[in-house]
Amino acid sequence: MQKDYRISTDDFGGLADIEKIRHIDITFYCAGEGTFEYIVRTKVDIEHEISFFHAKRLASSTKRVPGHRQNDALKFQVLRKIPVRFRFEVDYENSLIKVMINNYSHFSVYTESWEADAIDHDFLDMVKRYLLRKDSEFIKPDITDSARKSLRKKLAAIKKSEQGFW
Repeated sequence: MQKDYRISTDDFGGLADIEKIRHIDITFYCAGEGTFEYIVRTKVDIEHEISFFHAKRLASSTKRVPGHRQNDALKFQVLRKIPVRFRFEVDYENSLIKVMINNYSHFSVYTESWEADAIDHDFLDMVKRYLLRKDSEFIKPDITDSARKSLRKKLAAIKKSEQGFW
């Protein structure tokens, strides 16, 4: 479920000068009920997990796992509330609109730029439909399905040959 939509401009909650606006942010949460838990072992993996949560602004807590030394295993409890941000940023010098999307799909960051005259009613309708998850036409992969299959076959062959080597 998506909820708590907010729109802000130039970090002032909509109080920007419309003639000099630099960016528009649309933020919301993808939320579910409760939490989920899992255990991470080793100090390095725990540090990576904590860094990931901070970078993605995810709400989590940790508990020590009984029977382990203090930093050897932690149970992570993650709130099912993922913050999402769509940022539309203006590049006046190059007449471009840059779109950045954080955490919308697989915790990824997506960035693309369009010429200002490409931003029309059809473009905005496509963004709206994507944002509301009615279709997925807004972001298109840079690789074709056949190229992706070919790459997967090559990677599988490399992995298989490496397993035989070790």
